[in-house]
Amino acid sequence: MAGYLKEGGLFKFFAECLQDLYNAEKKFVKCAAALSIAAYTEELQNALVSQSQVSETHVVRLEQVFKLIDIHPGEGKCKIVELLSDKSADIVKTVETGTALRDAEIIYAVQLIAHYKIACYGSLISLLEEIEEDSAEVLLERCLAEEKHADTYLTRLAITVINPAAKRESA
Repeated sequence: MAGYLKEGGLFKFFAECLQDLYNAEKKFVKCAAALSIAAYTEELQNALVSQSQVSETHVVRLEQVFKLIDIHPGEGKCKIVELLSDKSADIVKTVETGTALRDAEIIYAVQLIAHYKIACYGSLISLLEEIEEDSAEVLLERCLAEEKHADTYLTRLAITVINPAAKRESA
């Protein structure tokens, strides 16, 4: 990466966004694991365990990106994912245990977080095109593809299994 780019505002902005996403992924590892325990259906439990593992992989990739661009990940909190995680915790506290409705609400909360991460990865990739760090871009593109895949899977699970079961419970 050209030295002059590292000094610029665009690089600083990229680094701040990357740190935010890094902290979001670390938080989501714990959030998805906790939600997998709270989920009713085995399909959703498995999907959330898988999502937690994928987020662990994303944390490692993001650490590689930090090394490639020569910055420290830093400590901090992603305020957006903190709020969304709080929403997830509220669902677990307020929605009846052992119901498909709870699973539907968990999917909703998890997809809110996934969509946030998809937006972050997409934005970071577009910034990297200007910063000219191709090897980091490849790592982020893998994360983005995995987030999109997980989102598609959760949508399919909701449509085919969870939402129809929640509707039957409500009848």
